[in-house]
Amino acid sequence: MAEHIPILDLAAEWEEVGEAVEAAVVRVLRSGKYVLGPETAAFEQEMAELVGTQECVGVGSGTEALCLSLLALGVGPGDEVLTTPFSYFATIEAILLAGARPVFVDIEPAGFLLDPTRVDAAVGPRTRALLPVHLFGRCADMPALRAIADARGLAIVEDAAQAIGAGRAGRRAGAWGSLGCFSFYPSKNLGAAGDGGCVTTNDAELADRLRLLRSHGCRTRDAHMILGTTSRLDSVQAAVLRAKLPFLSGWTEARARHAQLYGEALAGLPGVVLPQAGPDEEHVWNQYTIRCREAGRVRAALDAARIEWRHYYPLPCYRQPALGSLQAPEGFCPEAERACREAISLPIYPALAKSAIERIADVVRRAASI
Repeated sequence: MAEHIPILDLAAEWEEVGEAVEAAVVRVLRSGKYVLGPETAAFEQEMAELVGTQECVGVGSGTEALCLSLLALGVGPGDEVLTTPFSYFATIEAILLAGARPVFVDIEPAGFLLDPTRVDAAVGPRTRALLPVHLFGRCADMPALRAIADARGLAIVEDAAQAIGAGRAGRRAGAWGSLGCFSFYPSKNLGAAGDGGCVTTNDAELADRLRLLRSHGCRTRDAHMILGTTSRLDSVQAAVLRAKLPFLSGWTEARARHAQLYGEALAGLPGVVLPQAGPDEEHVWNQYTIRCREAGRVRAALDAARIEWRHYYPLPCYRQPALGSLQAPEGFCPEAERACREAISLPIYPALAKSAIERIADVVRRAASI
């Protein structure tokens, strides 16, 4: 029987980082400082330096990063936020939980990112913000989106959950908009030992408001300045992330090498579109996601070969039942719907062997060529 190839191998990651992570966790447990404190503050500074912003605010998850960012901007009932229908539903949940209405704009042909050429026409009198998603490790076309936002007086909240270290035109994801939102879910390129997230910004007032929102509206105990919640990046998770952070650049380089191997092995395959990055982009390859005309056949072949894959995303967000009356009909965003049918994410984690990539590519080639 063929050896199983997982979509992600955290056990292999542990072999590399385990000693450093254990030492960091013990350091926190011995300190008795478990909520915020010096570990979280140190990680916030390191993350801001990585992204290239003045501020970083650690929060409880990537979803809460999005929710609190919209609240910090004052987005609420009666407002509209333009975003992509091809994303994890948390992007849309954040808009709805803020009380605003998501307005869906289709994605670029043959790709996965919000199409800037369609955004300007979708802006209306109630539009308050753009919420682009940097998907699968690739930064959206932020120069074009920033130009639209500036001309229209709109805020930008970047969903950079899958794009730590990614960039375009010399600026990192999370440093283009008013606020940049990151997730440290364990499957991300930099993953915690549980949930965690952060928000990056160059606006000190927004950072201050985020710190109030994450801690019940308090700067000091029992003085509640605004309505907030509990959403803090705890000291243990911050320490884990700090221990892993020195490994991130090496992991990103490994992912890029894997992507190059896939590109060479799958080049010219009829009916298959490979992920691309422009010359001004830094792609960090959170996923290696192809578009395949015969996706069902390829998925079945991967299953038969004991190769794990993921389907991001089977439905456009506007077809999710949770939207209720805000659902849009089939055909509303045809490019997104085509991507939902065709997308297949293949393993690309740093410890993946070259022989495994060759085997995966061979299965894809055989299935797509029938």
